[in-house]
Amino acid sequence: MSDISMKSVYANLIAGRLPVGSASALRVVGNHAYAILGTNRLHVHITVRSGYVYYFAVESRWMGSSAGTLIPFIDCLPGKPQHQGDGIYLLSESDYSAALIIEAGNLQFLCNDSEILSEHLLGLDLPIHPVKPGGGEVLSSIPQAILGVSERVGGWVQKVSMAILAGSTAIFLGIHVFGAVQSSLNAQHLNVRAVENDLNATLEKVSIQQPLAMQISRIQQVSATVVRSGGWIEQYHLQGEHREQFEIVLPSWVSQDYLDQLGRDVVTDLRDLEGLLTVRKTVVEKK
Repeated sequence: MSDISMKSVYANLIAGRLPVGSASALRVVGNHAYAILGTNRLHVHITVRSGYVYYFAVESRWMGSSAGTLIPFIDCLPGKPQHQGDGIYLLSESDYSAALIIEAGNLQFLCNDSEILSEHLLGLDLPIHPVKPGGGEVLSSIPQAILGVSERVGGWVQKVSMAILAGSTAIFLGIHVFGAVQSSLNAQHLNVRAVENDLNATLEKVSIQQPLAMQISRIQQVSATVVRSGGWIEQYHLQGEHREQFEIVLPSWVSQDYLDQLGRDVVTDLRDLEGLLTVRKTVVEKK
């Protein structure tokens, strides 16, 4: 890999350490990197050790044709052959330098012009360990399938959720509507948004004053939000038109707009070790 392309990769590479608990380490890293980088098109490396996952991650677009290139810093992680304890693991090239800083188990990755980075590193009270190019391991692409389906429900969560939505709609609106939505469920590549859009379009044709239509619309909204985020519903109860309570588990990276879709008066509980967020709503009157 040329110095130019290597510099682009390192300039956009992030590194860190996260508690992994009983969750999937790859999913924890994928969700965390998504929150930082704003994309789920990622190349990553993970190393699990003593209840933590050490990771490198970068947007896939920066890898380009260099996706199979070895990243020597991977060999410097705890438990790897070039690890020498806390310190600055420094790779110096002609026009830039890159450094992996390991201190008290925490990771930080920096890349900049050699002179600028050297000045910054001088202020750190850590030993410097030179890194040679050519060793290490490659970064792997995260399969899109793992970034939106929780371990708890597995690969069938989307089919189940959408089948419930389509079935509920069919009960109220008639079997001809179910047939229109069923084509989306039978598609070779399951598309959550396509089915959601089908149901939304159908529900817009129904008078919102009809109680069952209002219930279906609300259940559809909650279910679609959970499916999109890759979470699951622990319990859900809707009494009449206006009283709702639920307990939902979402990935910890979800942004505020996901919570807004679940309505007001929700209470969140961060399960940091698992990378999860429990969202609860007690019975309140909906206005």
